[in-house]
Amino acid sequence: MNLVEVHFEEADKTVFVEPGTTILAAAEMAGVEILTGCTRGMCGTDAHRVSTESGDLSSVLEPAEDHEQGTLDRMGVGSDCRLLCSAKVRAGRVSVAGDALTD
Repeated sequence: MNLVEVHFEEADKTVFVEPGTTILAAAEMAGVEILTGCTRGMCGTDAHRVSTESGDLSSVLEPAEDHEQGTLDRMGVGSDCRLLCSAKVRAGRVSVAGDALTD
């Protein structure tokens, strides 16, 4: 099985995780503190900008489930934002930047 590389830009930390791992779980493994609320994809507390070298997030992340997409839509954030408690890595390398609303 190929591991997925998750890089947290602000902390300058990287961790390798199995496909299907949430970015929040990857942050915990890397020792990166992320402010969270409900951890169910409903509150939006952990919305962050994410990117990949190819620019195609669908190649590195599983699609947002309805509850997560509804929260992102309600928040009015860009398509480069995901809720870290819900976003699951798929393959390749994902970079996590700052908070979706403040950075």
